[in-house]
Amino acid sequence: MARRSLAEMELWEQRCKGCCSKWQGWSVRENRGRVLVAYRPKGGVSEQVLLPKELVWEEPCEEDITLWVRRLYKTWNNGQLSLKLALERLIPQSDRLGEQASVTWEEIRDGLKDRLMSEGNRIQLKSWETNYAVFIDEALLQLRAKNPKDGATLLRLTAKRWADKPSSHSVCITALKKLTEFAVREHHAPRSWLIDEYDARSIRGNPDDKDKRKTATLTDAELLRLIAAIEQKRPDWANVVRLLAATGIRPTELEHLSVRKNVEGDLQLWCSHRKSGGRRKTPPRWLEELPFVAEDGSVVKWNLADTYQSMPYPLGRDGGRRKLSGHYVEQFLRDVPTGENSRLHMPSKACGCGATASETGGTSKPTSSLAMKRRSAKRWGTHPLPMRGATGRRTNGPHEKPSDRQLAL
Repeated sequence: MARRSLAEMELWEQRCKGCCSKWQGWSVRENRGRVLVAYRPKGGVSEQVLLPKELVWEEPCEEDITLWVRRLYKTWNNGQLSLKLALERLIPQSDRLGEQASVTWEEIRDGLKDRLMSEGNRIQLKSWETNYAVFIDEALLQLRAKNPKDGATLLRLTAKRWADKPSSHSVCITALKKLTEFAVREHHAPRSWLIDEYDARSIRGNPDDKDKRKTATLTDAELLRLIAAIEQKRPDWANVVRLLAATGIRPTELEHLSVRKNVEGDLQLWCSHRKSGGRRKTPPRWLEELPFVAEDGSVVKWNLADTYQSMPYPLGRDGGRRKLSGHYVEQFLRDVPTGENSRLHMPSKACGCGATASETGGTSKPTSSLAMKRRSAKRWGTHPLPMRGATGRRTNGPHEKPSDRQLAL
């Protein structure tokens, strides 16, 4: 087909070609039904690129063609980038492209996953699945179903699934903030996808104290009675609770315990687990056993370092000591009665309470020892009552004394 002169073209074609007439060496024309942009300098290498195939050389696409050419010229930045590279950077920015021409949200999700698991703190797969994937996958469903055009709308649509779970809102906000920020910074998505604090605040909310999960703390005496009650039927599990209570470690650290001689020649518990602390992991540390004060005022200390090797302990199928986690400890303690219509709840993701070796001169002392959180008995289909100790009185509230015990799992 012979090339037509400008006068022979339709008006919309003339306007498309004229959009770059002021830029020296630039031209735009039809090429087998698609849009071809070329740059031919007087002294240099010529370049040309085809715009995404969704843009065809037809009158209905005139506005989009003109917009694309102008954006391409701006991204090209007076030759700082090649036309090909400028087009590659421009494609993810456009909201006028089909899925075949731009990066998909699924690809953005996968890229974020790789980034979080390979750089920075390097989260574990379980952390990704629990704190990110469940919320991001719901967001992708909303993108396909409702096609939101900005981050604030996407957040509102996604958070609806957890409308009755305020504690999940903060995790959802964090996950979607990272997803949309990654899309903007790494894939040049429009900045309208960013989620700011103004948008997050309305989702996060500020529930009244009465709506928050009630928490109770066991005193030394109550914890001793609990351990005694467990020991009547399961002395092996009683020792697990003793270790957690007296040293402040997390259940996942139980398999990292050993007994060594310290600088004074005495036996002492040693934990080789390196907890994550920002960019660096904490060093292995000595554990110091914290004594308990019984109801009669006497001091109770089990000398766990001396008895650790020989004490009864839950066994696995291979006959060796079982590897425990917060999940298994919670399973065991879930049905331990603490009063009328109440049960203990052991949150496996709560923060640990042992100080690091650097904070205690090489010895880790439990700052609040064993932390026990009680989940409302409403979970069990009964009327919610505050957790009570064996004496029938309400346990200490949020202002417990330093000697009171909390369980961190």
